[in-house]
Amino acid sequence: MDVICRIPGAHQMAGAMDVRGREYMVLVVRSTLAFPDVPGGVARAAAEQTPLVYADTFTGAPGFSATLWETDFAFRKARCDVVVQGAAYAPGGRAAERVPVGLRVGGWSKGLNVVGYREWRVFGPSVAATRPHPFTRAQFSYDTAFGGVDRLDPDDKTPPAYLPNPHGRGFASFRNQALLNGAPLPNTEELGREVTSPYEEYRPMALGPVSRAAPQRLRFAGTYDENWEKNIFPFLPPDFDERYLQQVGEDQQIDPPAPGTEVVLRNLTPAGNEAFRLPNLDLPVVIFDARGDTVLDRVMRPDTLLFDTETRRVSAVWRASAPVRRHLSEFRLAWVGHPSRAMTRAMASGRRYVPMRQLERLDS
Repeated sequence: MDVICRIPGAHQMAGAMDVRGREYMVLVVRSTLAFPDVPGGVARAAAEQTPLVYADTFTGAPGFSATLWETDFAFRKARCDVVVQGAAYAPGGRAAERVPVGLRVGGWSKGLNVVGYREWRVFGPSVAATRPHPFTRAQFSYDTAFGGVDRLDPDDKTPPAYLPNPHGRGFASFRNQALLNGAPLPNTEELGREVTSPYEEYRPMALGPVSRAAPQRLRFAGTYDENWEKNIFPFLPPDFDERYLQQVGEDQQIDPPAPGTEVVLRNLTPAGNEAFRLPNLDLPVVIFDARGDTVLDRVMRPDTLLFDTETRRVSAVWRASAPVRRHLSEFRLAWVGHPSRAMTRAMASGRRYVPMRQLERLDS
């Protein structure tokens, strides 16, 4: 399918299937905006556009580390995911033991504490944490949140794990308390709740994607049992819930942002508190089939906002889908973005489908 995209960025068509086995064409569009240098300004198209992410990427070895960026090719999302990767900066550049960080997008917000490096210490039957080491900058993710696998006993073939976040740190089982000295604590905590024991349950705190295997996400994945293997494979199980495709928890899912939505960063850049506004992210799209008929005509709203505070960029991702009648090749052309003069002329004349070569001549 040819795509005429009127905004900077990347786009790609892909196939997907719903729980009923119906095949869809999915058009994914990604555009990257740069944070403005003027306080309160509007984010604009970045000089360097980030490419589409075709497969999940990780902070380290796949399966043993947190997800860094998840693939852009989810089928569809009912809510807009807000994803943040970055670091905490101590206010004013003065080293601190604990720094509150957070993000606000319109009326939604989330915050957490980033804490300096600490270790567990064992004093007889008691366990305590060392004082946090002061820092001016500290990167954080689910790798540094509470959780992990208790590998303190090298002879344990089935070490216990903190399933809500097996890639974290700070968790341990009571049976290994004698080996706990020197083990690191998490570097993130809930606001108002410090981690004081390796044996309690704490909410893992970060702003990135949630692992696909985390229980809070896996509960939407459906049942893959013997019946599925024998009678349903390769289709999705009937209890698959598309909420599984949301890459963050419910506390980071929002309504698509309206034009001019304010974004406020707290201690995620050296500036400390920083605010700017998002532009109008409503994106018109028209898709035609091989016969020239309009298959889809709608305004897409972003279903993912990806903040990279270290590079001072935010990427918006849109997706539109249409059912496949026979095969993907039946989709011929897509117009993405506000129409050019040639598109407007074609629409006014009733010629909804115009080949790219003719559009170029009409625009010249």
